[in-house]
Amino acid sequence: MSTSRVAIIAGARTPFVKAGQTFAGLGPLALATHAVRGLIERHQLDASGIEAIAFGAVVSERSKPNLAREIVFDAGLPASIEAQTVSSYCITGLRTATIIADAIARGRVSAGIAGGVEWLSGADPATFREPSTGLSMGEHTEITRKKWEIARTRQDEIALASHRNAVAAAEKLAAEVVPLEGVTRDSGPRADTSLEKLASLKPTFGPDGTITAGNASPVTDGASAVLLMSEERARREGRRPLAFIEAMDYAALHPDEGLLMAPGITVPRLLARAGLKLADIDLVEIHEAFAAQVLANVVAWERGWKGPATGPVDWNRVNVNGSSVAVGHPWSATGGRILSTLAYEMARRDARYGLVSICAAGAMAGAFLLSREAL
Repeated sequence: MSTSRVAIIAGARTPFVKAGQTFAGLGPLALATHAVRGLIERHQLDASGIEAIAFGAVVSERSKPNLAREIVFDAGLPASIEAQTVSSYCITGLRTATIIADAIARGRVSAGIAGGVEWLSGADPATFREPSTGLSMGEHTEITRKKWEIARTRQDEIALASHRNAVAAAEKLAAEVVPLEGVTRDSGPRADTSLEKLASLKPTFGPDGTITAGNASPVTDGASAVLLMSEERARREGRRPLAFIEAMDYAALHPDEGLLMAPGITVPRLLARAGLKLADIDLVEIHEAFAAQVLANVVAWERGWKGPATGPVDWNRVNVNGSSVAVGHPWSATGGRILSTLAYEMARRDARYGLVSICAAGAMAGAFLLSREAL
């Protein structure tokens, strides 16, 4: 089968709102449908030209096991659109993008929507624990933090940068957000935070811990959707791609090695396959499940823990519009948010390369390399 270059054309999402607040009465289908409709309407898409939808959710909606198919009907889209639902913890949004991208690359479809939704307002508390170990994500990250000797002060610095960058980028991020229930912006970014305020917060996972509500991602409701097209179709329709999906990688390890440390495999391997170092990457998006996890994985990359050393991280290129600590983390929606935000920022800067790194429960991870070469 011939291959086609896969373009990211556009992205849209709901505001990301702290669970238990404004979106508590909605549910996954309502949030997901809103993101998909917003993507279609805002970018004047002919729904009859959408051939496939892959959508994800970790916390499924009762009586709707194939949520993606219900989105097709709920959004009033053509019934001919094939649809499948995916669940792969925090890399779910990347998995759905991979499904659509692979179908486009192989010529089976020429346009599709990938996305994810999480309605954590309705999540069982047990959902926040790792099934194989019984520990929470935060407890696992405290173990990793100790192993990699990650200081509390450095975690709070990462958190502060996330908030400051997200606040500064509010207008840019608003362009990706489709208002819902009177909410126009993410609820998380705080303009009034400081290192002093972050330092005053008590540890969440034990008195000797360093992870707090300030340097961890909040429990969030939201949905995101990304439009992918073949390069040929985009040109035919006169649509200028934001970026192309150049490469992707997934990996897994045993939780004993660090539940959220699989990016230590994906990023070095992806860069090595592309013949690149971190210094070649213009913009880096690292999902901030916890600031400690971000820092531990960066140390692993720089040291060459599970692959070749990547070279040093330039923090001025990392999460320039903020990330999950500030913006929020509706698990399955995070991949679509990051892909969209990165692609839009690459287009604004005409950046050549962008990198996505997302860790996930189950000791897994995904990484994407985006490019704008020859656009």
